[in-house]
Amino acid sequence: MLTILIVDDEKLERNGIKFLLKREQEEFRILEAANGKDALGVLMREPVDILFSDVKMPYMSGLELTGQARELYPDLEIVIFSGYNDFSYAKEALRYGVVDYVLKPVDPEEFHRTLERVIGHIDTRQAEEAEQNRQEDYLRKYFFINYLYSGNRENLDHLEKLFGGGREELNQCRRMILAGASNGFFETEEEHFIGNLKEQFHRDLGYINLNSNESVFLFTEKYTDYRQLARKLYEFFRNQYDCECYLAVSAPLERIEDVPEEFRKLESLLEEQFYQPGQHVLISGEEAEGQEAPAEDSELMDRISREVRQKDVIHLKQDFGKLEQKYRGNRQFSEMYVKFVFSSILKEVYEQLSPGDEKVLSRKVDRLYRCRKIQDVIGIVSDAVSEFETSMNEQKDGMREEIAKVKTYIQHHYSEKNIGAEELAGMVYLSPGYLSAVFKEETGVTLNRYIREVRMEKARELLEGTNMKIAQIAKEVGFSNSSYFCRSFREFFGNTPESCRKGKVTDEEAAPVV
Repeated sequence: MLTILIVDDEKLERNGIKFLLKREQEEFRILEAANGKDALGVLMREPVDILFSDVKMPYMSGLELTGQARELYPDLEIVIFSGYNDFSYAKEALRYGVVDYVLKPVDPEEFHRTLERVIGHIDTRQAEEAEQNRQEDYLRKYFFINYLYSGNRENLDHLEKLFGGGREELNQCRRMILAGASNGFFETEEEHFIGNLKEQFHRDLGYINLNSNESVFLFTEKYTDYRQLARKLYEFFRNQYDCECYLAVSAPLERIEDVPEEFRKLESLLEEQFYQPGQHVLISGEEAEGQEAPAEDSELMDRISREVRQKDVIHLKQDFGKLEQKYRGNRQFSEMYVKFVFSSILKEVYEQLSPGDEKVLSRKVDRLYRCRKIQDVIGIVSDAVSEFETSMNEQKDGMREEIAKVKTYIQHHYSEKNIGAEELAGMVYLSPGYLSAVFKEETGVTLNRYIREVRMEKARELLEGTNMKIAQIAKEVGFSNSSYFCRSFREFFGNTPESCRKGKVTDEEAAPVV
């Protein structure tokens, strides 16, 4: 609703203008003042959209009011009323940015046309401001995402210019929470949950969508219990949208330069969801929630057995370390039980290292059972794990072939909406977590990021080389929601699909002018 201030020393004149305003289809909030001095007091107390003012008034003329009002509100729409005898004053008022004037006595039709013009100015300005804000928001997200993944200083420089508070405002980011979902949740539900989320959590938060399965939330509070906040986020997604999200909480951030490295840690943490599906909240620098105590032997042994079979050296070493920590110096377990546990691991490892060579395994197991100290038992198995790691490193060429297969599959099946780590891992007989870790090590990007890059590049090819409609292209590259596709495209390339098709804007030209 627009706010209008009517200024005239004649009450009858003010009532006449109010009567004409009530005849309009729009509703207005109407304020009054009997002279320029009182009107200035009103303007200093609250914002006004339109000022209707007489020219001649006591204490402060309409011209003086116009000049001071313009200083307070540069975009204020000002209309003056004057008689024929005051026309010279009216012309002078035009120099102060008065948009129009109305002769007295006021003609209702002329007043209506004037009001329409003024409201048209306001609508146009608001639309331009909204578009500019959208443009700046897209650019902020574009440069932030690029900075997040690359740590490139040039992206950070652009961000400083796009935020009014510069580096100081950027340094207000105190924590990040990386959220991982499945089945394209952030594509299908994004438009609905942001407002709902802010309303339920009663806090200001930044939201950056990374791809259809991942988004990052940014927070400014320094002393909030972020573990509890992440739990509430998990409950929100589960209860409101039946979505099992995994949430990785960053360590405290002191400055914007800390963000890229901390984000890489969050990506690694989020990969743990494949190994700890029951743990939905993970904190950077801490053990997974609920994992302070070592896992039960059967669960830990099952994981180790699976990791050996899937050649997942990274998590094998982690879980073997947990087992070692549990038994080293713990006297509540019998000697034979401890040897049985570690000989089982030895058996799993050598069945992969020397399949069918029972003599090697027999010698290793015999040596283990002859040990008199737990340190010696652990040492034998630790050496076997190291030998296994060395063997796997020597087989890296083979692993590169697996990654090549995954990349080729993505490049030919990018249109499939739910393509993800579990499907791809099953195709090459690896665990999802191990595939994710090796893929990032080999390519420098996560699986989700690579899938998005392929889809975006294919979309650009179709925009530049075909006449397909944008909605068709969105579907062709794996997006079910065309508006989400357009936002994603703009945040990825820094310009719209329409601009890309017309060939008007390049990535570099999308950067703000410095």
